Amino acid sequence: MNDIFDLQGRTALVTGGFSGLGLHFARVLAQRGARVALMGRRIELGQAMAQELGAAVGRPDQVRAYPVDVTDVASVAAGFGQVSAELGVPTIVVNNAGTVQRGASAEVTAADWDAVVDVNLSGVFKVAQAAARTLIAAGSAGSIINIASILGLRVRSQVASYAATKAAVVHLTKALALEWAEHGIRVNALAPGYFETEINRE
Repeated sequence: MNDIFDLQGRTALVTGGFSGLGLHFARVLAQRGARVALMGRRIELGQAMAQELGAAVGRPDQVRAYPVDVTDVASVAAGFGQVSAELGVPTIVVNNAGTVQRGASAEVTAADWDAVVDVNLSGVFKVAQAAARTLIAAGSAGSIINIASILGLRVRSQVASYAATKAAVVHLTKALALEWAEHGIRVNALAPGYFETEINRE
């Protein structure tokens, strides 16, 4: 019987992959045999994590870090192009990059609101779109996993922008899944609860 979790020969891409849940997802994918592309903005950290993870799985040339800003369409497109050229077309995409701004909603600035929306919602769409375009052009099926949050399903005080964007990711996921199914592209969302990571440690 084939091991359904054997990912040898597959390329996986993880945004927000330099720390926290993203790094954990990347580690599991690499342990299951996938070539893994870590994407994020802090490239020095990313390169260190890629080197550490590649050494841990005994495939140092198959785990690489790429400097990508998910709010920038050109940066995302360039990242997908580079990954496809160096590691192969990513058929597994973990859309994990996210941010949070805490504070009373009556005091939140427009800039703070926009910063969260740009990463957590617009960034998720830009990455998903780039993934779909890459897969369709390659004639390949694939899987996109958008990382939402339990706060997209339940609310708590002081994080309105985060909760709103994560709820939007859930609905966006359903819309994209319906639209891209004909291309063999699955789109799913995970809604994790609380984990102690860099983004929420304080």
